[in-house]
Amino acid sequence: MKTGSHYRKYLSQIHDTGFGFFAKDASTGILEILRENNIYESHIVDLGCGSGILAKGLADMGYSVTGIDLSPYMVALAKKRVPNADFVSASFYSVDIPSCSAVTATGECFNYLFDRSAENTKKIKDLFKKIFSSLTPGGLFFFDFAMPGRVHSSRKRNWNQDNWELEVEHQEDEESKYLIRKIKIKFHTKTGLKRDQEVHRLRLFERKELENILTKSGFTPKFVKGYGTFSFPFESGYGGFISKKINSV
Repeated sequence: MKTGSHYRKYLSQIHDTGFGFFAKDASTGILEILRENNIYESHIVDLGCGSGILAKGLADMGYSVTGIDLSPYMVALAKKRVPNADFVSASFYSVDIPSCSAVTATGECFNYLFDRSAENTKKIKDLFKKIFSSLTPGGLFFFDFAMPGRVHSSRKRNWNQDNWELEVEHQEDEESKYLIRKIKIKFHTKTGLKRDQEVHRLRLFERKELENILTKSGFTPKFVKGYGTFSFPFESGYGGFISKKINSV
């Protein structure tokens, strides 16, 4: 697994400034649900933490946070944003998850195929079991994911702000349930125009498949189209789960 193949320097900055709204809005909804479940000022683990936007929302409300992300560039941004949280640059499939009251994983991070493996179902099964073990009784597991049909919510191809431009080509294979994003980047710096390109491969999950894995891992899962008052901003091919640890298995 190469740590430098996804969300390198320029795409990490672009994602932070141009697409951070999802994590910010998700944090509001997640905080609502934590309070509804009487989870206050406890420890939360944020998988695929990105630039720390969700972690900041949690930390500002008194929670201690551990963030884990494969991209060292994302983690560097997160450390600047939330200096009182702990961040680790590593694969969440391979690191230990500390004891916590909630685990979050927003932004379809479980869909990403960070290596060339054609199948990541076993990794997901092992990860969900690990998450279940890390949670205290009554703990919550939040995550959202891309489903078949995700490409239909990705019609836009070009984005830009003051110092960057982004062109994205989306290709979804309905038979294999893979989504490929070819991302071309232009980033204007003080020393001139920088270009980069990344290719992201995602494995799309059916709702029932993940629901079965969650149940077998010991969770009581609930399928959602958003967190609290926050609704996922996609027309199709997207959903999430809020799962609770009721008993030990």
